[in-house]
Amino acid sequence: MKPPGQKIRLAPVHYQDALAAHNNRKLRLQSLLMLDCGLRVSEVVRLQIKHFDFYKKEVLVESLKKRKQGEFRVVPLTDRAFAALAEYWEKLKHKRNPDNYLFPAGHGGKQPHMNRKQVWKRVKKHTDKVVSPHDLRHTFATRVVSEGNDIRVAQRLLGHASQNTTEIYLHVPQEQLRRAIRSLERRNWSQRAFERLFPKKQIHVLPMDKGLTKFHIGRREELAKLTLNGQRKVNTLLLGPQGIGKSHLLDNYTEGNIIRVGDFGSVKKVLAGMLLEIADRKPDRLHLVKEAHPHTEIIERKAIKFLIEDLIALTTRGEYTIIVDDVTRITPSGISALEKLKNHFHLICAARQVEVRKGTFLTNFERIELKPLPRAEAIELTLRLSRPFLDRIEDVEAYKNHIWENTSGNPLFVQEMVERYAVEPSVSLEVVKEVRHTAAHREINFLPFLIGLLACMSVLRYWGKISGTDSGPFYFLAAIGVIFLFFGRQMISATKRKYV
Repeated sequence: MKPPGQKIRLAPVHYQDALAAHNNRKLRLQSLLMLDCGLRVSEVVRLQIKHFDFYKKEVLVESLKKRKQGEFRVVPLTDRAFAALAEYWEKLKHKRNPDNYLFPAGHGGKQPHMNRKQVWKRVKKHTDKVVSPHDLRHTFATRVVSEGNDIRVAQRLLGHASQNTTEIYLHVPQEQLRRAIRSLERRNWSQRAFERLFPKKQIHVLPMDKGLTKFHIGRREELAKLTLNGQRKVNTLLLGPQGIGKSHLLDNYTEGNIIRVGDFGSVKKVLAGMLLEIADRKPDRLHLVKEAHPHTEIIERKAIKFLIEDLIALTTRGEYTIIVDDVTRITPSGISALEKLKNHFHLICAARQVEVRKGTFLTNFERIELKPLPRAEAIELTLRLSRPFLDRIEDVEAYKNHIWENTSGNPLFVQEMVERYAVEPSVSLEVVKEVRHTAAHREINFLPFLIGLLACMSVLRYWGKISGTDSGPFYFLAAIGVIFLFFGRQMISATKRKYV
């Protein structure tokens, strides 16, 4: 870092924009890690897969100073830095090993990761030798302090050992501060007014390790709520129809100590399996179970009540997270078991729907309802899945619209339709129209239309008598009674709340 009194160089705005939108995914991500997160170039090249928390949108940065080795700081990622990471993640090889480097060295490299000089040269090359990696970090620091943030916040983000080093950026000339602020918002007043009236929603793409796709589109608020509930140990119910993405989220959930079960169909087997798994993880606590029940039968023959008591004796409150994949058809014994477990364990359950009469175990649950993807996100999902054969599609617009109309934003249905088109040697307009996804079409309930039609017929039938004689209103009431006689049961049952 430059000593006090030396001029701080800021990256010109047009070069900042050029690096932030560069076609090379690696260069764009490296630049944004310095420009938007304040990392040193040596810290950027040493980042490993395990340093990123995709749910929290954070990166763990290890200090490279000799006196502070082994210390870490947590830096949140901006939206555009996170989007650049998601784009780069798609092309990254060997990303399943958490110890692998985000920017590995090429063939013949002496180090396992990319050399800092290589990044330096790439930044210089694409900015006409005007901007260096240090300038990007300086720009970040100047923007942070010029926004009025506490100097200790800036110190923590930058990884400075001394606050005096951070205070350098408090003495940047006022004009440079003004330029830094203007660089954050370079649009004119009409553009800003248009964006305020018609905000453009940014498509949220989250890299994933498991599932049909290695990324997740949308669900920004839902993911944030699920992560927050996990940190606070708040019981959560994920609701949504088939293919909406419940399993995809649960497959990639990693917060805390997790025990995963499919359902509570055979309650005794599920509880026994959980008990055995916890006993394997915590063998030093088995004496607690023996002290509580010294004369009980072997684990497979224990009653459900004792199995639950053993589970509670082996664990502390909130220590384990139990994920139940499906509680849609949960049995009465399963309901009873979850009622006893919910106040000791952190529970995350998923279901297509839960009947009200079965919802007694959900009294302290927060509900997260997953809805179909909006059109823009469904189209983005379609395009990402279709990249391997995009050149074989005759009319891409018709292709996108047809998939949207057939799936209504259901991620699984989009995946299945794209896989169906992928086997075609050529996706012509005729092929696009032929393929349909019948599961996405819901049956239309004609009962309301039929009731309305009969009501209108009755009104027209007796209107003349109502206006001419006194018996007309009675005929009209009789017609309403006949309609209710035929359809009253369906009308009343339709108003009752059946699902949680």
